[in-house]
Amino acid sequence: MTIHRLYGELAASLVRGAANCWEPGTAPARAGVDLGGHGGLSVFEGACLVLWKLGLATLEDKLLIDGDQVAEFISDRSQAGHAELPPIDDVLSAWLSLFASQWDHASAKRLPFVPHDGIRPVMSALAELGYAEPLRDAFIWTDRIGPAMQMSGLWDENNLSREELDERDVDLEMRAAYASIPEDVRQSALRDDRIAVASALAERWVDGAWSSDPGDDVPWWRLGDVGAQAKRLVELVLADARPARDVH
Repeated sequence: MTIHRLYGELAASLVRGAANCWEPGTAPARAGVDLGGHGGLSVFEGACLVLWKLGLATLEDKLLIDGDQVAEFISDRSQAGHAELPPIDDVLSAWLSLFASQWDHASAKRLPFVPHDGIRPVMSALAELGYAEPLRDAFIWTDRIGPAMQMSGLWDENNLSREELDERDVDLEMRAAYASIPEDVRQSALRDDRIAVASALAERWVDGAWSSDPGDDVPWWRLGDVGAQAKRLVELVLADARPARDVH
């Protein structure tokens, strides 16, 4: 596998994603199709911009060639060296933003993951060039993907997954909340009532401590802000409530 082939696989995958043709077996997009019909979402705008820089789309986001010709067309352009293509990390960043952020076809975590079948050709190409390591049906990212992950905002400057860092912070905070959880909140968690737990967190978990008095009316968006915390707190309560397995 060469970098030229990787350019081709990434470009073909971006076209399939922008044209909603990424499911295996779906008919390829045809020249002239509109790639920009996604309500102005920045991740799709970024993908379309990269496709324009690759010479595959117009400024109006119209595909210039049939989707099933994209991989070979871009690979040949890269190998010939006649056209100036965007840096590979720019293309990778747009691809990661679409498939590992907007969708969960790939993972941005530094853990093994099984990719969606529609992106396996890209993952195989990335593995052959050292961006990922294959583990049977799964893959795990290497540091070589770091610059593109950082450009897409998915990893920090130390090549640590922001998602994993956020999950760790939520876990530590909710372990502290569980240590002094009010009984009514614990009962809500035992019922797996995440809405009630989220409401309690939004109203009464303040600066790392439970308040006995609910605050003023909590804005609706605050409930969304504590969704991950509510989920983790319920998990901790339910895990503690399960009877221990008899190992004898």
